[in-house]
Amino acid sequence: MQIVLVTHFYPAHRGGVEIVAGQLAARMAAAGCTVVWCASDTDEPPELDGVRCVPMRTFNGIERLSGMPYPLWSPASLAQLSRLVKACDALHLHDCIYASSLAAAWLARRHRKRFVVTQHIGQRPLPPLLRPLLGAANRLGAWSALRPAAGVAFISPVVRTYFESLLGLVPTFHHVPNGVDTTLFCPSLNEPASERAALGFDPLRPLILFVGRFVAVKRLSIVRAMAALRPDWQWCLIGQGPEDPAGWGLPNVRVLGPMPQAGLVSYYRAADLLVLPSESEGFPLVVQEAMACGLPACMTAKIAAGSTAPHDLWVELTDRLGHEAQLGIAAIDLSLARPTAELMAQRRDCAAFAARAWSWDAAAIAHMQWLRGCPT
Repeated sequence: MQIVLVTHFYPAHRGGVEIVAGQLAARMAAAGCTVVWCASDTDEPPELDGVRCVPMRTFNGIERLSGMPYPLWSPASLAQLSRLVKACDALHLHDCIYASSLAAAWLARRHRKRFVVTQHIGQRPLPPLLRPLLGAANRLGAWSALRPAAGVAFISPVVRTYFESLLGLVPTFHHVPNGVDTTLFCPSLNEPASERAALGFDPLRPLILFVGRFVAVKRLSIVRAMAALRPDWQWCLIGQGPEDPAGWGLPNVRVLGPMPQAGLVSYYRAADLLVLPSESEGFPLVVQEAMACGLPACMTAKIAAGSTAPHDLWVELTDRLGHEAQLGIAAIDLSLARPTAELMAQRRDCAAFAARAWSWDAAAIAHMQWLRGCPT
């Protein structure tokens, strides 16, 4: 079976959507499928066995100006996509609001090709003037790409519920959580303190970690305020984006650029908590990776609702307006004050849950069943 895979970027762009796409594509290729991966030419394509990358000429000015990743492919690239769709057996699209996904869904219907969608994100907090635009884009994507798809995998039940509020109950909608590579993301035999020392941090002071894009939706202003309130804690931020944490001037904050997934493992193992102040997004892959390494996350209940992880495996960060930093500090303080044996037991339980609940193979099998037209 030849599958055309469509994403807005390649994994080198460091987005969770693209990393997920790469993991699923690799497993589909290993199962005997031929995958043709179309994405913007803004980044270097990956090298995966059985996967042929076709970079699409792209205008990416929207992201450069606003931080919103919304690439636009050239007419010649869309014509090339049309030829690839006509020659393939089925399509796999990621997220329904992007112009590339909308075009691919339209071409699939025109050429009578089966297609499936992995939907990562639903609502997200935006400035008031942009909210109607996002709402309209989600409704367009829901009717144009999600409803006619042979199957839709929602990485979070929260995202599924949102789109069901637009379309009603759709039998092809399923919750399929992302997997995690537990051969790479796994606990260390060493104590977190020794892992901190190996990375050049003070082993006796708590280390709080943030991993993700430096954009407004992540609410980095709360991280900045918490870091300023607790100079006795060490803070490490890994990522890139239009916001610049290196300019905060806080001596207890270390800022690192994006790194390969393998490079993140040491930081997950060394930290005491992963902090994710986002108000609304799909269940982030970094939380799954961190938990697989034994690192609990401090996140809002809205984000945690994207998983079936028990409440004792994560720390709740309020999503109330105002006083977020003070309340976040209180939640982290309460968590870190527990006995060492209890903290280590939580780390072991996080890793055990991740190994049990999240499988890339299971996610890939579900997608391939829909692509082949098999009932689930």
